Amino acid sequence: MQRPHHLLVLLLVMISSAVAAQDYITISGTVTDRQTHRPLPHTSVVAEQVGTVTNEQGRFKLKISPQTKKLTLSLIGYRSRDVKVEADGQELEIQLQPVAVTLNEVVVRSVAAGDIVRAAISRFSHNYSLTSTSYKGFYREVIQKRRQYLSISEAVVELYKSPYDDNGILFDAVSILRGRRMMNMKARDTLAVKLRGGPTLPILADVVKNEELLFYEDDLSCYRYEYMGDERLDDRAHYVIRMVPEGFKPYALFYATLYIDRQTLAISRADLRLDMSNRARATATMLVHRPTGLYFTPQELTFNIYYRTEDGVTYLNYVRNEMRFKCDWRRRLFASSFTVVSEFVVTDVLRNAKPIRGRDSFRRHDNLYDNVDFFGEPDFWGPDNIIEPTESLNRAIDRLRRSVERTIGN
Repeated sequence: MQRPHHLLVLLLVMISSAVAAQDYITISGTVTDRQTHRPLPHTSVVAEQVGTVTNEQGRFKLKISPQTKKLTLSLIGYRSRDVKVEADGQELEIQLQPVAVTLNEVVVRSVAAGDIVRAAISRFSHNYSLTSTSYKGFYREVIQKRRQYLSISEAVVELYKSPYDDNGILFDAVSILRGRRMMNMKARDTLAVKLRGGPTLPILADVVKNEELLFYEDDLSCYRYEYMGDERLDDRAHYVIRMVPEGFKPYALFYATLYIDRQTLAISRADLRLDMSNRARATATMLVHRPTGLYFTPQELTFNIYYRTEDGVTYLNYVRNEMRFKCDWRRRLFASSFTVVSEFVVTDVLRNAKPIRGRDSFRRHDNLYDNVDFFGEPDFWGPDNIIEPTESLNRAIDRLRRSVERTIGN
């Protein structure tokens, strides 16, 4: 008498799986420059509220609703393009057209560049969201020693952002929805320093909301401002303004390049590079903790922060952070060179969101590796959107997975 019951359960599971399989379709593609045919990394690929960015090889994969009609692609210096969505599994070869900007008759002199930056700051509360916002996003962190991959950690995260007002980042928070980790077991103890960043990267690097990163009022007079010309993003002209640190502060400042919308004065992109002229100040910016006896030499710290404007409101869209440094234990002859690359991309946006509960919040000094488990299944991410791995990263993931599986097997 129990047999029909089991058949019914099996049938329901099969029906449920079939329905779930229809919840999204997958579109893949490569984005290149129409003139040079070189791949275009970090291109924004958006379908309504869902999006991702291309990897270093210009590749993307996007999981979207079957009702989606088009994708919109945009990148600084290129004409935006809409591409028709036709079927599940569609493979696209997309070329973007570089576009030259015809400057208005008004000439922006270098002495006025600082005024444009200050005007953009004064309009933060007009251009950015004044309601709480929840972002679903994908975070990846890769650690290399020279060319050897030591660790790859990935997570789907929820990012809560309070309104862009005087509260800054005080109430912003991140929670880990699910993630995975892979580490070279032979190199487990090679890297023992704790760096700033991790999954809270989109909180730290949101240059508009976190004024201490670049726009702290007392720091603005410590920069020289240079107008570098105009560029286009989303078919809109942007001022390109460079900030060069000149004054003295007891902490390191950044070289910065800002892309500011000519009409709205919204900052659409900010590229930051830490001033390394004072090693102690640069180290204090990058490092949270190092073991006794370890010498830490900073070499480079950069941020690339992208925003996207929708219905007149500008939202965070993509953040990339790269750190390069050397570590040397006492009595060793040579220092080891390390590179840490972190990326966060917004894959979905929910407005008027509720804050993340404190017990679910990822603390800013936590380590992602200690908060996710090792997973080996190939379809781990399911319907979630991620940044498509490059071929070299895919090979590294496979090698690390085999290494972990051998270790577990033993």
